[in-house]
Amino acid sequence: MKMYSQRLCLEPLETYHAELLFDGLQSASIYDFIEDVPPQSVESLRERYMVLTRRQSPDGTEIWLNWAVWSLVEKYYVGYVQATITVNKSAIVAYVFFPNSWGKGYAHEAVTCMINYLVETYQILDFCAYVDVQNHRSIALLHNLGFVSSTFFQNVESNQNELNHEVQYRKQHIN
Repeated sequence: MKMYSQRLCLEPLETYHAELLFDGLQSASIYDFIEDVPPQSVESLRERYMVLTRRQSPDGTEIWLNWAVWSLVEKYYVGYVQATITVNKSAIVAYVFFPNSWGKGYAHEAVTCMINYLVETYQILDFCAYVDVQNHRSIALLHNLGFVSSTFFQNVESNQNELNHEVQYRKQHIN
């Protein structure tokens, strides 16, 4: 189901989004603080999205929800948001926005829209996100969304064969 906020449309991720998001996902600065690398081809991204469109983990214990984020104002995709609903009815949230959309409030708007949907549709009240301690932009976003620092993880392996430090942020939604 599509979701709308004031300036955005969150579209459930489908395989055709691979062509539409590929170029935006090529920016190296996106991967400074996340455990991922730019997709090698549209086809590899399409294959990845094919798995995600199943909307559940292979063992069926998690619900995977992903949305491509379209700017109604600028008329292009600005990134994506995702939530993993776990067996204990909490949600791990994550987001990736393209550098040309940073600083415009899109991440705040999209994540707020997603959280509201998860509360209304799945009655999720416990949210968490994992952030590299050096990712000041993402930490500021989480603080602005009402998340608080919870658990520190030292020496987390990265895809660059480095050891990073992460913090889990948590938010309890109150009805």
